Amino acid sequence: MRFKKFISIQLHGTNKNIWRLILCTAVAFILVLALLVTAVISDVISEPQTPYYIGGGASVSAMKVLPSTETDKPKSSGKQIAITFDDGPHNVYTKNIVDELEKYGFHATFFVVGNRIDGTEYNGGSALKYVLDNGHEVGIHGYTHSTSRYYDTCSDAIFKSELGDTLNAIHKIKSDYNVTLMRPVGGRITSERTKNCGYSVIMWSVDSNDWKYKTPAGNSENIDTIVNNVMSGLKEGSIILMHDIYENTYEALKIILERISKEGYEVVTVSELLGNAEVGVKYSQR
Repeated sequence: MRFKKFISIQLHGTNKNIWRLILCTAVAFILVLALLVTAVISDVISEPQTPYYIGGGASVSAMKVLPSTETDKPKSSGKQIAITFDDGPHNVYTKNIVDELEKYGFHATFFVVGNRIDGTEYNGGSALKYVLDNGHEVGIHGYTHSTSRYYDTCSDAIFKSELGDTLNAIHKIKSDYNVTLMRPVGGRITSERTKNCGYSVIMWSVDSNDWKYKTPAGNSENIDTIVNNVMSGLKEGSIILMHDIYENTYEALKIILERISKEGYEVVTVSELLGNAEVGVKYSQR
């Protein structure tokens, strides 16, 4: 009010025109200043922000912000297991098992018997080639699978021949294949031979006991028993023992693969499961 009164008095004074000029100039200055401030604020708001960058070259402004449950999902579920097959290869069932695994993009490990590769009992040579051609892993089981040649009781010469002859049989199918794993027949081997065998020795943590339920072939009760033996003990890092020479094993495997896939498990080779498995060390799970 005092300011308004002051202006009124001055406007009615002798310097009325001067004060009017000053007042108009001040008002004009204020209006121009207001327009400039408005323009600057408008430019700042409308100008796109320059993104800053984090590792990998992804800009924050370009990234979709996802819930924590969706970010950085790995390709693998993390629930990895290994399914292993002993006593083959079998010209029918081994190939069927490989085909079933292929449906899910899974890979397994096959511990083979040398004379079943070389011989005609299961016509295993072509089956082994099928296993290798489809990216599965192969390890040594033994050449004869004879119960008189268990690796905790046989002579050193027999032990050496069982491993060496099996390796030679594998190399007849694929000469450059690098065998790094061995599973002793019956799971029997001395600690000294484990250390000096030249391979990682692979046991198991889940036993399907499928050999006990191999007959009658196609029996649904036996097949269900094999399935339950596997599923009841399954957990991340498990190594499962099965045999690729029985029809009931193959039928059970079809059910097992469907179930574990739905539960988020991924079947990988033993070497993939264990990572850098050491020679001369015994493993039964991850």
